Amino acid sequence: MKNLFSIKQIDGGHTELDATPYLAATASPEVKAKMQSAFSIAEAAATPKELTEEEKQLRAKGNRYWAVCLACLAATLVMFFLGGDLGIYTAVPSLYVVNLALLAASIFFNIKAKRINRSQTMRFNENLKIDFSESTARLTEAAAEAARELGVPEDALTTDVLPYHYKEKNGKAVSTNKKGAFSNLAVTVFIKDEKLCFATAQELLSIPLSDIKGYREYNEDFELDMWLKPEEPSSGKYKAFDIRKSGFFSHKGHGYFGLLIGEDAYEVLIPCYDFEAVKALLEGNGVV
Repeated sequence: MKNLFSIKQIDGGHTELDATPYLAATASPEVKAKMQSAFSIAEAAATPKELTEEEKQLRAKGNRYWAVCLACLAATLVMFFLGGDLGIYTAVPSLYVVNLALLAASIFFNIKAKRINRSQTMRFNENLKIDFSESTARLTEAAAEAARELGVPEDALTTDVLPYHYKEKNGKAVSTNKKGAFSNLAVTVFIKDEKLCFATAQELLSIPLSDIKGYREYNEDFELDMWLKPEEPSSGKYKAFDIRKSGFFSHKGHGYFGLLIGEDAYEVLIPCYDFEAVKALLEGNGVV
């Protein structure tokens, strides 16, 4: 059984959705070009700035402080443990003062190094305050045009699906994600002309309701590249699903469903927090 949302990674970092019997329409080349332009603007805005000469010198200075701090701390520990065992402090009591001085020096350089780290973190955070307003406006406009071309109703349900990302190696499909990890994709879902429709930003997949054969549950953990919902996973209707942050952007959860299509031909993987809404849509039309 094949994931209906199988996405192939091709040269140059581009991707394409596999063609299937259910691929009903794609956005026009003009709209696709508008989307690519919006992404290019966002990519250019998000490109990290190179460190200035002053910042490079500051980083090197911080590294030197850390090195001196560690050296002083190591000398302190060596003198403390070996000095006591060998009776050096009894023979040369002034070494107590040297030991304390080294400890004080390690604390001093630790504080200096942390101050530099803190200032660099603040500068880094300032660089992250990127203005995506232009790219967002262009992308919103292009997405609205694509939705009109693909016939997506304004009240269509939005759900996450879990695609299969892969690349070809020696003529075989090789997953680009580790087991249980997904680059989740937000799609709109609606029923039109006795067909279940999934619309991405550029494609429309249309499945006759008679081809939907039920669903199966995967009692497994999953990890999402990014949480795509406007609400936090710990709030409202998502709270019951115990979605947990697992990285800077990634989140973990448990349980997802496979909507079965055709005679063991395809399935659409839908995470637990969205499946009930899709199931209710189908049940309202006499399916599942």
